[in-house]
Amino acid sequence: MTAGDLLRTAMVGLRGRPLRSALAMLGVALGIAALTGLTGVAASNRAALLAELDAMGADLIVVEPGAGPDGTTVPLPETAPAMIRRMAGIDRVGVVEHVPEGLRVYRTDLVPPGEHNGLGVIAARPDLLDAIGTGLRAGSWFAPGPRPLPVTVLGATAADRLGIRDIDGRVWIGGSWYAVVGILNPVPLAAGVDAAAILPADWARAHLPPPADPDRTIAAVYVRGGDGNATAVRPLLAATVDPGGGRASISALSELADARGATDATLTTLSLALTGIALLVGGVGIANTMVVSVVERRGEIGLRRALGAMPRHIATQFLVEALALGAAGGIAGAAVGVAAAAVLALATGGPAVVEPLALVGGPLLSSTVGGLAGLHAATRAARMPATDALRVG
Repeated sequence: MTAGDLLRTAMVGLRGRPLRSALAMLGVALGIAALTGLTGVAASNRAALLAELDAMGADLIVVEPGAGPDGTTVPLPETAPAMIRRMAGIDRVGVVEHVPEGLRVYRTDLVPPGEHNGLGVIAARPDLLDAIGTGLRAGSWFAPGPRPLPVTVLGATAADRLGIRDIDGRVWIGGSWYAVVGILNPVPLAAGVDAAAILPADWARAHLPPPADPDRTIAAVYVRGGDGNATAVRPLLAATVDPGGGRASISALSELADARGATDATLTTLSLALTGIALLVGGVGIANTMVVSVVERRGEIGLRRALGAMPRHIATQFLVEALALGAAGGIAGAAVGVAAAAVLALATGGPAVVEPLALVGGPLLSSTVGGLAGLHAATRAARMPATDALRVG
């Protein structure tokens, strides 16, 4: 029998029992749909996150005071920003200074102190805006020179929570009214800036109580690596800031991508587990279908043997039927998985991405499962004596 003859004969056997064939394929189809769909969702999530990080500036790194051997905080030296600027691969540097502990921003002076809505206050040097790579939704950044009146720029989240939409408002900070002169665009990767009222650093030093430790001036340094150099620069920052011990705390805001990657890995593991269970169930279904088919078609087997078919021909015929069941289930499952991933991506507004390995490997895997499941039935059919098969048929 040629390959074409085997395939036509297998299709005749499957089409003769369409409901049974469909039910046998169902388990395999569900497994491959889970594999294709969940890996597609994970790939879509990764693509959407990377695009979002690129738009927000994923090369932003934050340098903060670290901890010494005894657990106490080690302040950043005043020379830290200048030392970082001298590093190769650094594009921009912005500095945030300490403000008194517990300083909060309120919409009015009537709000109870405990109801600060999670908003803080920071003091920024003029270079911060350029370093975090954002613009202003309204108003302007701090103008250079002396300031006769207290002013503040609100982060996007702070402005939203305080109900301030424009620069004609004012807020209550540390027992004084501050005029709002600007509102930043959202900076999701820099939550400490996004949910804060920002004061000019020179004003804060002149009008707010000094920190208890005079060496604790710099609260954080925001560093942006030029031309995607953040990954290469990050390991060198701690030693640059603190040559004696490298105790500065360095955090890359792009680590959110690693966190999402871990989530996607978990999702992929879940999809593999679901795939394995569904393929096991589907393999049992195909094996059961093929065994029942052998029993029902003993007359056909006997007739073929009587007409000269060899045992290998009979075994190959049933094995091809099992392979076809697995392949058909895999193709159907892959189609369902792709559709599910695309619908979810469209619903969430993200890109629709399907892993080619899952798309191609799914049907191949299901065909293998079908072939293994049908191996016993094929062997049983090949070993059936022609006379016994004809007598029963």
